[in-house]
Amino acid sequence: MKRNIILPVLISSVLLTACGSSSSYSDATYSVKGNSASFNSEASYDSYVEVNSAEEYEYADAESSDASSNSSGDENGLSSEKIKKEMLVYTCNMTVDVLNFDEAIGKFKESLESYGGFVENESYSDGGSDSRWYSEDQEKWQSYSATVRVPSADYDSFCSSAAALGDLRSKNASVENVSSEYYDLSTTLEIYEAKEERYIALLADITDDEYAVTVERELTDLQIEIAKIKTRMNEIRTDVAYSFVNIRINEVKEYTPEPVQKDTFGQRLMNTVSDTASNFLIFLEGLLFLLISLFPYLVLIGIVVFIIIAIRKNIKKRKAAKAEKINEPKTETVNTENDAQNK
Repeated sequence: MKRNIILPVLISSVLLTACGSSSSYSDATYSVKGNSASFNSEASYDSYVEVNSAEEYEYADAESSDASSNSSGDENGLSSEKIKKEMLVYTCNMTVDVLNFDEAIGKFKESLESYGGFVENESYSDGGSDSRWYSEDQEKWQSYSATVRVPSADYDSFCSSAAALGDLRSKNASVENVSSEYYDLSTTLEIYEAKEERYIALLADITDDEYAVTVERELTDLQIEIAKIKTRMNEIRTDVAYSFVNIRINEVKEYTPEPVQKDTFGQRLMNTVSDTASNFLIFLEGLLFLLISLFPYLVLIGIVVFIIIAIRKNIKKRKAAKAEKINEPKTETVNTENDAQNK
């Protein structure tokens, strides 16, 4: 009987002790987290960062557990959250051929203005070559390219009106879902802003200058990251509100097939002679222009060559004169000796 009574008493005492220790541990943990919100100057910076990091990890774990529970509830293993259509970015690339180029460009800009859109960048080409020579036979084909932004609510209507300007040659549309990126940035921003408030509250109670500089440096880095996140979120909101339309408008002419003609031998011979004469005249014209452009340089080169030849001739004359002077005494001496012998 005593053993039967003592055994339940021991078990109950062990259970009560375990419950008391677990409750004291949770109270201690809670008190540490509660004190982290209101730091005094005696608290250490390292313990402050560790407590804040622990809170962030717990927050992230809670989000991941919620996400995993949502994904496990879906039969296909996908998230049960529906795609938020207000966080979609639309992009359309199209090419349109038109017969009346100026009229088509005017209609396009009028349509863009009526829908409340704006031009982000544009370019125009008349289709001519970069040569400075004008040729009457040269054909020019104008083209216009632009990237415009239109309100997403009018995206489909604007694309339809742009395609109706002429012959739609190509069209490629795409949609990008940026909801995940946006809400990830929102969550990160909330965490960083909460940490920023705690840093500011901590700076108010710091008396150590070196410690204050360290905290201010961390606060500055944090504020820079917050500014980057806000900038990216503003870009996403702008891209969602105004869709992208990349359009190219080409000027074309109506195609009229011509009947096939068979040239005779005489016609082909005359065409060959005419083409040869025309090409020879073009060659002579180019040669004449080349000589005209090189004429100043040729004159300068001729003057330099003339001076060099004159200098060389002058040097040769001087050498010949010196040689004659050296040979003259020898000749007189030989003549005197011959006269003496004759006498």
